[in-house]
Amino acid sequence: MKKDLTGQWMFRSLDEAEYMTATGPGCQYTDLLAAGVIQDPFAGTNEKDCQWIHDKDYEYKKVFAMTAKELAAERIELVARRLDTICELYLNDTAIGYTDNCHLPHVLDVKERLSEGDNELRIIFRSPKKYVEQKTAETPAPVNSNGQNGIVHIRKPQCHFGWDWGPVLTPVGIGGDIYLDIGDRKRLGELYVETKKVGDGYTIFANCDNAERYVLTDPDGKSVTISDRQAEFCIENAQLWWTYELSGKDEQPLYTVVAEMTESNGKIQRTERKVGLRTIELNRQKDVYGYNFQFILNGVPIFVKGANYIPPDSFMTRYDRAQRDALLDAVRFSNMNMIRIWGGGYYADDELLDECDRRGILVWQDFMFACQAYPFFVPEFLNNVLQEVAYNVKRISSHPCLAVWCGNNEIEDMHMAWVTMQKYVLWTEKFFYHILPEELRKYDPTTPYTAGSPIGTEHNRNVGADFVGDTHLWGVWHGLQPMQYYRRRMTRFCSEFGFESLPCFQSIRSYAKPDEYPLSSAVQKAHQKCVNGNDKMLYYIASRFDLSDDIEDLVYLSQVTQQECIADATEHWRRNKGRCNGSMYWQLNDCWPTCSWSSYDYAGRYKALQYTARWFNAPLSVSIEDGKKEIKVFLLNDHKEAKEAEVEYVVFSFVGQPAAVERKSVSIGGVENMLVYTIPVTAIDAATQGLAVRLWQNGEMIMQKTHLLLPEKKLRLPRAPIQTTVRREGDLLKITLTSEVYQRLVMLDNEGEHFSDNYFDLLPGETKVVTQRYTSGCDSVTVRCVTDLKKTKKIKNLWARIKVFFSIRNISNALYHGRVPKQYSGKE
Repeated sequence: MKKDLTGQWMFRSLDEAEYMTATGPGCQYTDLLAAGVIQDPFAGTNEKDCQWIHDKDYEYKKVFAMTAKELAAERIELVARRLDTICELYLNDTAIGYTDNCHLPHVLDVKERLSEGDNELRIIFRSPKKYVEQKTAETPAPVNSNGQNGIVHIRKPQCHFGWDWGPVLTPVGIGGDIYLDIGDRKRLGELYVETKKVGDGYTIFANCDNAERYVLTDPDGKSVTISDRQAEFCIENAQLWWTYELSGKDEQPLYTVVAEMTESNGKIQRTERKVGLRTIELNRQKDVYGYNFQFILNGVPIFVKGANYIPPDSFMTRYDRAQRDALLDAVRFSNMNMIRIWGGGYYADDELLDECDRRGILVWQDFMFACQAYPFFVPEFLNNVLQEVAYNVKRISSHPCLAVWCGNNEIEDMHMAWVTMQKYVLWTEKFFYHILPEELRKYDPTTPYTAGSPIGTEHNRNVGADFVGDTHLWGVWHGLQPMQYYRRRMTRFCSEFGFESLPCFQSIRSYAKPDEYPLSSAVQKAHQKCVNGNDKMLYYIASRFDLSDDIEDLVYLSQVTQQECIADATEHWRRNKGRCNGSMYWQLNDCWPTCSWSSYDYAGRYKALQYTARWFNAPLSVSIEDGKKEIKVFLLNDHKEAKEAEVEYVVFSFVGQPAAVERKSVSIGGVENMLVYTIPVTAIDAATQGLAVRLWQNGEMIMQKTHLLLPEKKLRLPRAPIQTTVRREGDLLKITLTSEVYQRLVMLDNEGEHFSDNYFDLLPGETKVVTQRYTSGCDSVTVRCVTDLKKTKKIKNLWARIKVFFSIRNISNALYHGRVPKQYSGKE
């Protein structure tokens, strides 16, 4: 039996006498906000005004009643799924425990400390900032470029101390479920499940302490019962788990394993796990290009298309199921087959993994180490980490969506910053290349493991080289390279690259007032955590477009520039599938409303990139590669089956009839690419014409992509209205658009949910129908395109392009990130 202890608590700062009402799960920030002590830390410049909070210790307490019947139970344990982070627990003024790792649950025997009637549980949470300062004084750590020094000493999300996309807000509190587990002395343990391919079939192994019976249910509901304490199920004619693009199914087949135990009172205790049957491999074998980095699912090599996931709220306890489902809906909408759980936040929880299992979305799981040197040479720290590893590996490894364990994020890439502290260098290699993989294999013998991201041929060797492992490419943005730079990089797998944009305008309105909209305002600067980020954003916008001083124009321009950059890189790597095997942009989401590299802003609104990713990630897609003399048109097929289609190209004029049209039927094999057309550049008048490529199946146009030979600011784009009608049809809003002339990057906007398509080109005479789920008050739609923008003076464009080079930091970053990687010599 569980006695729930969530809900209302009381809390206070230890330097104050008065208690205030709190909520568990929760944290001191959300409780102070609810009590009216602070203003919303996400609004205005309030984050700065909240910095005093992380200097304080906080006490949380709850009074709860126990009955004689409950106290008569053989076992009473306090279970806390997440306590964040350094805290002491007291029950009826007696110390019962201490915690120092928020990535672990905590279970304490409290039977002898309880009494009939009222009982008081108190938890004192110590300031993470002061804890880190104390530990750093004892064991100095390298300088942290992302916030407070020494945060490596605490097993808490590192991004809580600030990052180049996140605020400095360090929550403490009850981060998850907390309850009393009351029952027999003997209880069911955690259920661990492992699957293994044996010949043409699969075996499911289940293990759960004290289980007396296991029940397996297949995806069709057929059950088999087995009475062994070490359950083993042999499956023939298995229903395989796939990503949704390879299966063609919205939901994947999952088997259910149930462990049962009968208590002394005859009540049945049950726990269950859902598992999928599949094989996942990471091919890192040597080939003609160097060393591969290719995921293979059920024997099928896949091109990974996805993004990096960060904690979706600085205060995770208020992030709910509906928000999680909406985020995963966006992942599916954008045809992603993998998300990477980044190593500076939290391990993926079971609820997120369950949904990825069901939906067919692969998960790359970092261990929670990012960008810094960790003190593994301290025995107490290492022991704490090993407990964390054991718990999370056993918990996560049974999920079929798990594709790879990754030791850390960018630690090897950062090691030059701490070469004078060789103890850290030595133990980084020792832990990630020896201790961690050995510990991992005790609990998960099969899931691929890579020591870090990016990864080279060995520790600190060839990290970031294109011929081996995965890369984090920041030549664009930090390196100030042109947006087409990625075409020069034949990486084996790019697991990070990105481009900043502003959040959607409605999201800006949530934290800024109209007089605070300009990027030069204190509020906008507070919501830009990347040093010189706004200058870099304008630098890149000005390379293609005429700048505008209007904030809504800047939102639009930043987002379309972002999506064009990421699309160009992803399609380049997809066209070279086999040599390049994955494209995962930084980043999918935000933890607060901010200017960042995300495609899905904090409020859940789709940026231009989220829409465009639907097309550049589509499993059956056309792709355009332009050169100096010719343009190539490819058909890309990531399905495992062969496909029949028609590919058409149109040389269209900005005004009037097209200059050329050609269409042909093609047949393409499974997981293959095909060159369909080669078109001479001279066939297109760069100033007044463009190229459109269309993909047809069964008489329906399923995709259209356009390509221009010049930046938009150099084109003679016509100005004309877009005829728009908006009509409600049942649960849908139907928007029909047409124009007599070419309209570049048409954006639809209202206060409603995302559209079926957005940020698209409209060709002369073309009719486009877009739908949106109808919500009250969203009967109208604003339409904007490139020619609607308010242009600023040309000198501002020039200044935006020059200004970034006045920063020494920008220049040093450009030299570092723009360096030429080592080429494959065949001797590595």
